[in-house]
Amino acid sequence: MEYTAHTGRIHADGRPVPVVGVNYHPSRAGCRIWRDWDADAIRDDFAAMAGAGLTTVRLFLFWRDFEPEEGRYEPKAFARLAEAVEIAAEHGLNCVLSVLTVFMNGQLLDPAWRDGRSLWRDPAVRDREEAFARRVARTVRPYGNVLAFDLGDEISAVDPAEADGLSRAEVASWYERLAGALRQEAPGTLVLQADNALSVFGPSPFSADNAGPLDLVGVHGYPAWAAGSIESTLSYKATSLNAFLVRYAAAYGVPLVDELGSYAVDEETAAGYLAASAASALANGASGVLAWCWQDIASEDEPYRDRPAERLAGLRRLDGSAKPAFDRLVRLARSAAELAPGPRPPRIAVCLPERVRARPRSYLDHGVGTVAAFYAHLLLKRGHLDHRFVVGPLDGHDLVVCPSAGQLTLTDVRRLRAAAEGGATVYISLGDRHHGFPGEDLTGAEITDFALGDPGKASFGWLGTDWPVDWETGGNTPVTLRTTTGRTVAAFADGTPAIVVNPVGAGRTVFSAVPLERILDAPGRLESAPWHRLYQGIAELAGIAPEAEADPELEIVAGTGSAVLINHGTTAHRALGVTVAAKDWAVVALPDEGAES
Repeated sequence: MEYTAHTGRIHADGRPVPVVGVNYHPSRAGCRIWRDWDADAIRDDFAAMAGAGLTTVRLFLFWRDFEPEEGRYEPKAFARLAEAVEIAAEHGLNCVLSVLTVFMNGQLLDPAWRDGRSLWRDPAVRDREEAFARRVARTVRPYGNVLAFDLGDEISAVDPAEADGLSRAEVASWYERLAGALRQEAPGTLVLQADNALSVFGPSPFSADNAGPLDLVGVHGYPAWAAGSIESTLSYKATSLNAFLVRYAAAYGVPLVDELGSYAVDEETAAGYLAASAASALANGASGVLAWCWQDIASEDEPYRDRPAERLAGLRRLDGSAKPAFDRLVRLARSAAELAPGPRPPRIAVCLPERVRARPRSYLDHGVGTVAAFYAHLLLKRGHLDHRFVVGPLDGHDLVVCPSAGQLTLTDVRRLRAAAEGGATVYISLGDRHHGFPGEDLTGAEITDFALGDPGKASFGWLGTDWPVDWETGGNTPVTLRTTTGRTVAAFADGTPAIVVNPVGAGRTVFSAVPLERILDAPGRLESAPWHRLYQGIAELAGIAPEAEADPELEIVAGTGSAVLINHGTTAHRALGVTVAAKDWAVVALPDEGAES
């Protein structure tokens, strides 16, 4: 079977294939799957997966079990891998294989012979990696059901200090070599690199925006290990996290959420998180979701000796009975096609500057800005304003959002100017007064000075509301503006401009001296006021109305023939004639012209 990834979806022999499934360790063997082999247990588990309507299982190839000595393979391990993939094929399951599995559940399960040598820079180790990848691909090629190879689950966690110090070019070269070897040995199989949410929120070179040599962009959505002041597992921001990761990753390729789940919560909380976050991920363009994980773990071997809590994150209990989260995943699998509404090109672009994820290199650098992008996404969602993230030209959009800009290069400024001159409304909020200010000629204002401790900057008025500003959040610095060609539409309490509208070509800029998205990054603040109305006010300047009138916690993803409603709140909400329970979802048919309030 030939797998391809395009138009945001995975296809098998040219037909779209739903990818909804689980990450898998056998309960008894755990991470010793290839040593304590139990084909009957695997067969029973795979039969249960298929019977529940799941389509995909992700398996982890612990490198040390397959190559216990440098250059010497363990034939039994490869035979067992072939048998596992064959059993999956017998039950109609696709496989995702995590090839270089060294890091698992916070512990290194490392080949002893590697002896601390670099996975990415040591020539001999790189040769062994390629040889191993080729052997794996040749082993499973006959079965035709390996959808994708993951180069190595959260591989950057094997040596975080070295990984963070790698250049983007070094990582891309590593990707290219291994991906090329896998494709050569198993044509028609996709390749990805699975990594945690910090690859989006942090400066790691193992990131969505460095995935050019790969076929899929893998993201992991765990609220406990993500930036953005997420208050709890069932908070609005938590169940919205995966949708953001998916939309962000889609700017660079085809996204796959190959892990999502929750830890240290009760069963109902885990079920609510999975239902809302997974449905939202699919509705927002994920090519698939793989939940963590199949069943609670009975094994007491490593890594569970050191981290016994990792044994309790299964979708099924030790006795095999289903937890509530498993039932939610089954419903999701059976409705996966409905959760991918026909695409409608959004009129709003969120601009991702060139250095949005750059690591600070000196005291002049502002640092990573993807948390601001996260809050822009949340505000647009709460305002029911459809959008996408864009890294290239911004033409074709009526509204461009550049949130809390920390560093704008000349290329970025020219992109924003071109959009405004072409007729768009371009909203830019100031994240850094030195390097995030796009210039007086674009904003219609100039900065006269900064103003630490100025009580006159503690709030601004717009749209009939007085909006408080906490400058301490994120270490922001208030500035004083003076308009030149622009017009003040919102003023601080001291009367100086807070938001300025400036005509540029056929369009306009809306420049905010308030880093709105950054000041919201504190627990509870997003819901403390109707902040999304500010985005709705900016959208109105661009002639864009919300998709529907609905509670901000009810996400609406409208397509050409239907809309998916995901309730991220903790009480029921109603829109488009349907009431959606807390942390639940529904699909509503729409007339051809789209959603109506």
